[in-house]
Amino acid sequence: YEAAGPADPPGLMTTNSLIVVTAEGVVVADGQGNVPAAERMIAEIRKLTPQPIKYVVVCSDHGDHTGGNAAFKAAFPEAVFMSSPVSQKALEKSAVVPSETVGDKRTVKLGGKEIDILNIGRAHTGGDLVVHVPAAKVLFLSEIYFHRLFPAMRAGYPSEWEAAIRKAQGLNATWNIPGHG
Repeated sequence: YEAAGPADPPGLMTTNSLIVVTAEGVVVADGQGNVPAAERMIAEIRKLTPQPIKYVVVCSDHGDHTGGNAAFKAAFPEAVFMSSPVSQKALEKSAVVPSETVGDKRTVKLGGKEIDILNIGRAHTGGDLVVHVPAAKVLFLSEIYFHRLFPAMRAGYPSEWEAAIRKAQGLNATWNIPGHG
């Protein structure tokens, strides 16, 4: 899922999310930057499936990926929000604080699909997570990967970022989905 997100100037950059639809529910990796944008995303998900959103994975704790998380909580109060421990701390004063953390790896089994939430190292935020769907060879890299954009390094960890990208390459995904671009 891709939508123009808050940026300076507005609309300059898109924010990407991953939606994994299963027979038992939906996993969303990264939301959108504000509540109206997340509500539009939820409306698009409802066009795909009647299944509820069961998990929202915070791969990047930056506002352009989390600012709309209250919309998910309002529409799906039972949804579990997951993040890295670093991101949970960064979001402790936000509208939705992740209730579960992933230190290394967590596998969600939903509707016959296995979805791996992985902490492969610090990159852009320090609390970066990726979501890997091994059977589909899909890897959502969030802000570890910017497509056709040079990432802002002001809060990044350059040498660790490179190591995270190498780990991501080792997952042998066919589809590598960026957080932007």
